[in-house]
Amino acid sequence: MGSRIDMRQPFRYASSVALCVILFVIATVRCDLEVGDPCIVQRTNEPGICRIVSECAPVIDDIRNRRGNPTKCGFIDRVQIVCCPQVGTTPAAATTPSTTPRNEHQRVAEKCAEYGQAVFSKEYVNSLTASEAKLQTIDKCGHTAVELIVDGELAKAREFPHMALIGFGEAPEIRYLCGGSLVSDRFILTAGHCLTSTNFGPATIVRLGELSLASSTDEAFPEDYDIAERIPHPEYKQTSHYNDIALIKLNRKVIFSPYARPICLPLQAAIPQKRAIATGWGAIGFGLEQSSSLLKVTLDMFRFEECKDQFEPTRKLRTGLNATTQMCAGSRNSTKDTCQGDSGGPLQVYNDANVYCTYTIIGVTSFGHNCGLAGVPAVYTTVYSYLSWIENLIF
Repeated sequence: MGSRIDMRQPFRYASSVALCVILFVIATVRCDLEVGDPCIVQRTNEPGICRIVSECAPVIDDIRNRRGNPTKCGFIDRVQIVCCPQVGTTPAAATTPSTTPRNEHQRVAEKCAEYGQAVFSKEYVNSLTASEAKLQTIDKCGHTAVELIVDGELAKAREFPHMALIGFGEAPEIRYLCGGSLVSDRFILTAGHCLTSTNFGPATIVRLGELSLASSTDEAFPEDYDIAERIPHPEYKQTSHYNDIALIKLNRKVIFSPYARPICLPLQAAIPQKRAIATGWGAIGFGLEQSSSLLKVTLDMFRFEECKDQFEPTRKLRTGLNATTQMCAGSRNSTKDTCQGDSGGPLQVYNDANVYCTYTIIGVTSFGHNCGLAGVPAVYTTVYSYLSWIENLIF
């Protein structure tokens, strides 16, 4: 699965191999490695992952600052594949997500503050005392309450401007089967299993700025984006629930507005809140149709110890839940839950003290038992465990 399909013709493959042989004499080139393969960064002897050079921020930074040549993995046609450092990993744990210290994610904090500014809109406003309209900065925050008191309610306009619908098929028969979160001006964070559908093939389109699919008069400004690239986590497999996280690269940049602006990424592993909000257009009950309107629901966070026994090892969960990369949320005494169609959407907490009118994504909706069972949580992929992988791709 994924979007990197080798389209090389035989004669192109031969020329690429020949080029690798020549380059091997003058630089370290591993021509047998492909995108997603583990590798070792020679300059630092650190573990890495083979990536297209344009998708590896550390290597780009090294080149700009003339810190030596990157370790090369090979080529896709004429596009260089390099060994991209995975900050925070060790050779023995190169296949597990990194947990980098907070101060190494300064870009994440800076971007969060930048995204928060998009809540303000400049508009011309008429004044009773002035003869001409003046350009003023208007606060367009879609929510004012900090308390997480929602119970399967309809989301308000501009309340969750990071929400994305992931569609499959071709117009006019687009089927929106998953959700996602805008995390930069070109990338959507979603679940690995949301990149392709058994019945409808790979995801083809992303819609941002939507509120109700059934209304054209609600306060929403939906816009569709073609998908340029589907990027599952290197360790994700369709046959497993582990590492169920992915990025979707859009075909063009998103112009931020109060209706479409990114969610913040987490800066710490610990979750101080006891509750979080899940959002999506998923089914309102097991076996029922998907909602045409964006819904929000507050869920209780379950401790790993009280959750793991409800998800015993299965074919897709061979060693049971992973305490580092998976978390649980649900309702202890009601039917509040996520359901089919919510996959890939965010589990989020409100940034009440840091950045105004924004949320931080802590989990990605992954899987669960039948929807709406009191005391039975669903499983979410822990975003912080994959922060370095996400950061290296989107910034």
